[in-house]
Amino acid sequence: MDNSIMSARPKKTSGRVLRMGGRADLEILKNALGPLHGNAYQSYSHQILDVLRDAIICARLPPGTSLSEIAIANVLSVSRTPVREALNQLAQENFVRIYPQAATVILPVDVNFMRECRFIRQALECANIQGVAQEISVNDQRKLSGIIDDQARAMASSSPREFFTHDKSMHAFLFKISGQELAWEKIEKINRHSDRIRWILGCEMEYAENAYQDHLLIFESIKAGDVSGAVFTMHSHIASDYHPLVRD
Repeated sequence: MDNSIMSARPKKTSGRVLRMGGRADLEILKNALGPLHGNAYQSYSHQILDVLRDAIICARLPPGTSLSEIAIANVLSVSRTPVREALNQLAQENFVRIYPQAATVILPVDVNFMRECRFIRQALECANIQGVAQEISVNDQRKLSGIIDDQARAMASSSPREFFTHDKSMHAFLFKISGQELAWEKIEKINRHSDRIRWILGCEMEYAENAYQDHLLIFESIKAGDVSGAVFTMHSHIASDYHPLVRD
């Protein structure tokens, strides 16, 4: 996989939909994009952002695909303005690169960026689990056990997508226990890129199985008050989230 983000500027063409390492025609978009969720409390741009981001993370729109504002607007039956706003947000999140008056292209995974994401996660999550293992209440242990039970049911039904929903719930709850929910918001944003690795490599079930075993070990360390064990397992758990893309 490419170690850097795309840097070459595409040539202009006379067509409305540009191609640069991929296609952004209506048929591809129809197959890749789900419907807007119709949440009355969210703007169209937010809903479009969710739909596009999900398609990129789950590799229904692979790296190198060119995106057309017009095509997306047609498929989702919206105007171009909220589409443009959603694409601008995706650019800020390092999922696409916008070439003004030319194309918007889905970026490949950037290894250097992923290395930074891993560093941030390990620093924050290991510091957090240290505090949780020292002070967790019986009630919070019970809630954490329930989340892990949900993960087990997802594994039994061979549903990696459901598993990773509960995976996020577990990590979010660990930060809620410690009262460090702002740190979790930061992690949640960068986690989207590690989620993307699983789908691009097509090994989401393998990741789920390994993550579940790690979660069991982390929970056992927390229950036993084994702070160093919880920190060690969390550190290696996060490292495995970025393997094989980020090895050092």
